[in-house]
Formats: sequence, C-alpha cells, structure tokens
Amino acid sequence: MRKRLWLVLIVVVGLILYFEPFRGSPPEPDISVNGADIRVTSGSYCWNGLLISQCADTVYSTPLEMTEKQTPTVVKPGTIIEVAFNDGPPPQRTKAEQWLKDGTNKTVQLKNEQFTAPNKKGLYIYHVYGWWRQGDGNVAFAVQVK
Repeated sequence: MRKRLWLVLIVVVGLILYFEPFRGSPPEPDISVNGADIRVTSGSYCWNGLLISQCADTVYSTPLEMTEKQTPTVVKPGTIIEVAFNDGPPPQRTKAEQWLKDGTNKTVQLKNEQFTAPNKKGLYIYHVYGWWRQGDGNVAFAVQVK
C-alpha cells in the first residue's frame, strides 16, 4: 500500500512539473540549422500561469527592430531551418513570417516544425508566433543566405 502511494505521488508530481503550471512566460522555440542553435529575440507576450499571469510589452515595433542588434546566422540556399518548442507545452497553433529589409513580409509554411531558407542570397528576418491556451508569444531571428 505504501509503495503504491509513493508511486502515485511521483506520477502526480511528474505531471505537475511536465505541464509547468508555475511558468511565467510562454516557451520560446529552439531555432536551429544543421544542429546549430540560432539566437532569437523575444517579443511581447501574455501568459496566464497558475501563480503568475502577466503581459509584457517590448520596445520593438517590428521584427526588423527585434533583430537589429543580432548577427545573422549564415546559411546556404535551401537550408532546412528547424523550429521546435522543446521547453514546455507545445503550442496549439504556430505561424511564421519572412520579413525583408524594406518592411514587406509574407507567411512561411511550417511543416513538421521546419521550413526552407530561400534560394536567393540576401538577409532574411523571420518572426515566429506561438499560441497556447495560457497565452501567446513570439520571437524573431535573422539569417543571411550566402
């Protein structure tokens, strides 16, 4: 009987830790190319945790501003870029956009948590959104196709 109680307790604690009810902000995606991490800049978010519920506004007005101080990651044309939410609950919905220096943007199709870098050389800014039951968040990153 005592072993069963300990087992149930361990399972309950494990589930609580897995679902992270004490998280104060949305999970950030792990962005990578060929296994190498790409640095991201976080944008504004809202999150409703068990103990902490907050919205945080950043000073950035566009993904272009979010990545101004980043050193772009150099990639080859047609390289696969991975977008994985490994830390915390997976989002119910995601969206990715490609921004150009002139301020134009377009939606990028995420398939199996990845998309392909353009074949045309240049600087590209990507903006990734995630929506959860608890809230939403976004990040931006820069790649230089050479």
